[in-house]
Amino acid sequence: MFGLHSWSAMKIAPVIGAILGLVVAIASLRRYGLSFDTTLDEYRSAAGVRSLKDISLLYMNIALGAGIVVSLVELPFVLVGQATALYVCMAGWAVIVGFMLYRAWQISDPASFGNLDVFQIVGGTALLISLGAMLCAIAAGLKAGIPAQSVPAFGLVRIIFLLNLMAAIEAMVIATFGLHVLYRILGKISPQ
Repeated sequence: MFGLHSWSAMKIAPVIGAILGLVVAIASLRRYGLSFDTTLDEYRSAAGVRSLKDISLLYMNIALGAGIVVSLVELPFVLVGQATALYVCMAGWAVIVGFMLYRAWQISDPASFGNLDVFQIVGGTALLISLGAMLCAIAAGLKAGIPAQSVPAFGLVRIIFLLNLMAAIEAMVIATFGLHVLYRILGKISPQ
């Protein structure tokens, strides 16, 4: 609804989202034979969902480590110029995502993904949309020639670290969802 750029669509989007959320919640509860007064912990144990804390700590360490290393590699480009440093920073995002996918694939523990539940899907999707929108806006701004003013070197270093850490969190979510979907597809193809 947001993509329609229509005010009337924006007003009805929360209503439609709430109705769809209620339908999915009722279907999820009925799927596991749970009542409406079920707690979140009871639902997660019935659905076989592992804690996001277990999954995210492992992947967060990998992603943030990659973000910091890429940021340190990009720092010499600050001396070349602001535009060059920011374009190299955008290229570093691809390196961070690629490395995160590679490391997550190396870990290759399907049990670490558990079964995705509504909360994980909504939270991951919200992170993907919000961080992706910010990174996309920054990339579009660079293409349009923004920032037109010169940023001090220390400010540029902070910007590079911040952008790479945002890209690292985005990479973590992409790897978690991407590999979970891949394992589900592979499980359907060869149920070994």
